[in-house]
Amino acid sequence: MKLIVNAIPFAGLETGITRYVRCLYQALGAELGVQVGYLGYHGLQPTMPQAADPDLWSRQTKRFWGLPQPLIAAINATQRLRLERLLRAGCRSVQPRIYHETDLIPPPRLPLPRVYTIHDLSLVNHRHLHPKERLWLFDLFFERRIRQVDHVITVSEFVRREIIRDLGLEPRRVTAIHEAPSARFFPRPAAEVGAMRRRMELPEDYILFVGTQEPRKNLPLLIRALALVKQPTALVLAGWSGWGDQAWRQLLEPLRLEQRVYTTGYVDEETLADLYSGARVTVYPSLYEGFGLPVLEAMACGSPVIAARAASLPEVAGDAAWLVDPQDPRDLAEALQGLLADPERRRDFAEAGKKRAARFSWQRCARETLRVFERVAARKQARRS
Repeated sequence: MKLIVNAIPFAGLETGITRYVRCLYQALGAELGVQVGYLGYHGLQPTMPQAADPDLWSRQTKRFWGLPQPLIAAINATQRLRLERLLRAGCRSVQPRIYHETDLIPPPRLPLPRVYTIHDLSLVNHRHLHPKERLWLFDLFFERRIRQVDHVITVSEFVRREIIRDLGLEPRRVTAIHEAPSARFFPRPAAEVGAMRRRMELPEDYILFVGTQEPRKNLPLLIRALALVKQPTALVLAGWSGWGDQAWRQLLEPLRLEQRVYTTGYVDEETLADLYSGARVTVYPSLYEGFGLPVLEAMACGSPVIAARAASLPEVAGDAAWLVDPQDPRDLAEALQGLLADPERRRDFAEAGKKRAARFSWQRCARETLRVFERVAARKQARRS
């Protein structure tokens, strides 16, 4: 099968959506023989792009976010329309059977079937968790395009139910296909973890959080819970600083936690696997997620996991994580205290987590995605005949 995929996620840091596109299309191309055209701001290319340089991207993005919000929204809308002109030209030149939209905005009208991956409905149901310019861009396109899409893929049954209920799409037009941890995530040897800690000047005992520091990640709750934990274990926050990340920082001084919280900034997957492998426990207290890849990544590396009892996280974690109320710092503190004080319990959760993570694979995700593409293309062809 020949198709075009929106590869714009590669223009940013390699976080959730970029990992989705990379891992899915590596499996589709290498194992299933799919011919892919990767759409970017310079048109189509036959090979998968490299993710952006983290330092350069961070500097440029922080400067860009310093512009007035209406100007940011106008620039983003202009770039989107330019991308769509390149998409139409690409469709004429390579004549694909499917266009796969992986970015936030539904695709435009095209002379071929369109499949749109929705990672979550936070821009619909949790608008306060996003900056205004993102909402403006989303509102400009979403409502008038979503019902024109031929099929929607989403990454959890939780989000599938939300889409059917809140967007009114027919159930037959929405398919949930789980993501998976990358093959790069597996338990790392103690010597490698120790070298990472020395390089990054981190303590031996630490609790780990992984994710962009933004409001829906619920970091203020984590900071308040840490203050209630008796053990003086450090907290390591791994991920880009994001937007709206000041609320948790403002708690450090009054709670006397300045010396217990470390930030690494964005880290690559090799470093991230070391961080997971060395953590006493990984905590993911998000208020809302469409999937929650860090939960499975941590499990694959042998880290016990505490996750919020919210949105998709119970579906992803199953019974292999300690689930807590994302509104109650005492509940999270009790879970942290319980695992930090009990090595045997940590081992039990770590073993359960490795088994849970092994149930998810990008190969399965690719096969199920290809079946959706083939079904949608065949249905479109039947209508034309």
